[in-house]
Amino acid sequence: MRIPQLEQPKKARIEVINMIDVIFFLLVFFMVTSASIISMKGIKVDLPQASTASATASKFITITITKQQKLFIDGKDTNVENLYGKLSEELAQHPDKVVVINADRDSNYGYVVTIMDISRKAGATRFAIAAETK
Repeated sequence: MRIPQLEQPKKARIEVINMIDVIFFLLVFFMVTSASIISMKGIKVDLPQASTASATASKFITITITKQQKLFIDGKDTNVENLYGKLSEELAQHPDKVVVINADRDSNYGYVVTIMDISRKAGATRFAIAAETK
């Protein structure tokens, strides 16, 4: 005996709406994650390595010294003559800030000491030397 088929079998469909939602959330996740990977204040220096280096500081002023003795305060280009004034203004408002010296591995040691001396005269009492972890 033959059974008559009343309906055509339905073709399988792949619903792509859910897949689009997942891809959108992955895209947003990677965009937010990549934004947090940007290096500290955007100036590239070759830091020395230290096994006791800490990852972050809560309140800090970053002084970056490049190999060519270019000077930056929190990513803004400056020079030795303006360093005292800029630091003393910032430290007068926030005396608890830590001054982070972010000096290139090949920078002149005497120049770094001069910058630290000027910072101390401007009112800095807490210092940190930036280094990469091993």
